[in-house]
Amino acid sequence: MRAFRKSEIDATLSRIAMANADGYGILVRRRKGPGDGWFPAADLGEDGPAPAVLLANVRGLTEPPPDHIRAEWLLESLARAVADLGGSFLVSARRLPDLSPANVLLAAEGGLIRATGVVSERLTVLEGDPATGRDDVTDAARWEELADLFRIGYIDLLAPLVRWLDGQGLRPAKTLWHAAADRLAQSLVWSGKAFDQREFAREVTERVVGGDPRLEIPLETDEDEYGDRYHLRATCCLAYRTPEGGLCRACPLQKKA
Repeated sequence: MRAFRKSEIDATLSRIAMANADGYGILVRRRKGPGDGWFPAADLGEDGPAPAVLLANVRGLTEPPPDHIRAEWLLESLARAVADLGGSFLVSARRLPDLSPANVLLAAEGGLIRATGVVSERLTVLEGDPATGRDDVTDAARWEELADLFRIGYIDLLAPLVRWLDGQGLRPAKTLWHAAADRLAQSLVWSGKAFDQREFAREVTERVVGGDPRLEIPLETDEDEYGDRYHLRATCCLAYRTPEGGLCRACPLQKKA
């Protein structure tokens, strides 16, 4: 009997599924298509059904927050989930899945994006990767090319929701993009710890954030009680404006408190 062999993308997903840092892992899957709670990222388009439905389902712990806070949380949940998807592939394996809206699937809970998935086996890898030359695999000469593709995919996946939220008068696009950059930086700190690639994750962050003016924020860190670095945010998630919320340690308002 011929032994079962995982595809290259499934092998990378298995490694990501086992990773853990700061007491938690991330949810990244490969699926045949939407269904069972999963929907295509393309549904987040300005004319798609997802934005209004998701926004209406965002809840606080004790009461529904105002719509502008729901908008912030919705965008940040998408930003973190997409950053986890692309960042974990790039940091753990120097690979990148196809981040086009038609290929990326999302799963939400309580109106917030909690998991990502991909449909195809398409990958971009560095020259010399074992997957080089296989069907659905594209080569990149340097990791910087992968980071640039990551940035392009990240922006393409977030842009429709940013435009929709801004167009509804809920949050300014500039603020949302800076929040997305904060979430990307936080995600890459996680990947750096989870895959013991802290310096590389930092380089990826600088490359991605520095390559588009919408994402440009200060990349500052501080050290926690265990000696681990964490990203100091440039924007506030507004949780402190809810009855149960407060300022997190990374909040820029901590500097003013």
